[in-house]
Amino acid sequence: MKRIAITLAMILLMYGQSAAAEDIQLLGETDVPVLASDNVQLVANVPEAAIISAAFSKDEPYMYANTLSGISVYDISDPANPKLTGKTAQAHFENEDGAFGERPDGTKFMLIGYDPVGVTPTFEDKSISTGKEIAVVDVTDPGNPYIASRIKTTTRTHTVTCLSETCEYAYTSGSVDEEGKPAFSIINLKDITKPFEEKVYASSVGTTGHDWDIDSAGIAWLTGLQGTVAYDISDPLNPVVLNSTDERGLNGTEWNSFIHHNTLRPHGDQFKNRGNGDMETDESTERAGDQIRPGEVLMVTEEDYLHPGTCEDEGSFQTWHVQKLKKTPGPDRSAIEPGTGTIEPLDSWNTKILNTDIDTQAGFICSAHYSSYHEDGFVSIGFYQQGVRILDVRNPADIKQVGYWFTGIQEVWGADWVPERDENGVITGDDSNLVYAYDPTRGLDILKVTLPDEAPEQTLPIEAPISTDMIQVPATDLSSALQEKMSHSH
Repeated sequence: MKRIAITLAMILLMYGQSAAAEDIQLLGETDVPVLASDNVQLVANVPEAAIISAAFSKDEPYMYANTLSGISVYDISDPANPKLTGKTAQAHFENEDGAFGERPDGTKFMLIGYDPVGVTPTFEDKSISTGKEIAVVDVTDPGNPYIASRIKTTTRTHTVTCLSETCEYAYTSGSVDEEGKPAFSIINLKDITKPFEEKVYASSVGTTGHDWDIDSAGIAWLTGLQGTVAYDISDPLNPVVLNSTDERGLNGTEWNSFIHHNTLRPHGDQFKNRGNGDMETDESTERAGDQIRPGEVLMVTEEDYLHPGTCEDEGSFQTWHVQKLKKTPGPDRSAIEPGTGTIEPLDSWNTKILNTDIDTQAGFICSAHYSSYHEDGFVSIGFYQQGVRILDVRNPADIKQVGYWFTGIQEVWGADWVPERDENGVITGDDSNLVYAYDPTRGLDILKVTLPDEAPEQTLPIEAPISTDMIQVPATDLSSALQEKMSHSH
């Protein structure tokens, strides 16, 4: 097995490091080992699609994939056999959470956050962006996607998130404003050919925001350096804080050794605030699954790859308990002091190396990453070089692994359940048993997953038989300069 995979080689080149040609292992040059649980099968691989993130149209059978070389549009009428219909010429990295908007008039578009770098050779502005800029890609015609506009921002655009399906407004992940205070940018996209930064707004997750997730109740969740914060965005220009993770969500704790990365909150539209005294909220209280009501579970990915080679404190997949979402008291409801909220941790889950007690990743890039929720109570999640994991979260206080897919040469950035569609190609609201795994080194892996049908208490967890000799990139093979770059990329 060669030492450096395609994506890692690209990162080396982007940061000015050298990489000898013989060190780069191209897909297909060697047999790739596969370890998979009996309930996870490879249906197909699309090697052309060096995908980092993707989005699905709700009313047409198309996937819009954010790749290392632009936006690719795929016809997924047959989800097991995607067909490329169009692509932009656009080099960028990394835009790891694809934002997508579609409007009643048929307009569809993707937002690309240029961080750390991006260039648009087919657009009138061919300058190189380096971290605070968004490109809007019109994908209305699946055979002819094109860059509609670019907009510079005050704060970082590591990720950019639409606040609604029509995406008239979007928030950046954020960093600091012109005075050096934590902030994010509010982008007006009512005219996608002329977007603009309408406002810079105070952030409550510290100087590094990472991503937003909008749940089914329309609550916006911002993750970042100092935990996770919930916002009421009914007025998108003046979001109001509703709650945040408690002190255990602060950077440097057991539950956040680097950064809170992204979230999911299933059944948010079923949430009801608990009354005072409805449940104790001190740290000694243990939660049981049957005590937790619909909409009360916040799923958080904690990213951490700052421990190459051992990763004993690498990023985990976590569940947190949300009991109240109420506007903060006082005249300033736009912010909350980090760590002062009442959202409490329930459970966390990490991958393991076989026959050890170390929660650890294979290779340098080692962390939980983007995930997707299946309505039956299961999560598919990318774990970078530890592949795809299927987790049972029906009891959120007891997360169990119930499936895995691992090849050794891989780098899975996200894993989405493919939505089911009706005869007209419209999403039904149900999830299929197919998972799209986004992997810049292998391409798109399409997996078929058979989910357990036993009750949660009767479902046994399984262990992936991954040993230390399967590690893809030992930390000792990476330059200290690259490790330093990657450690501060967020």
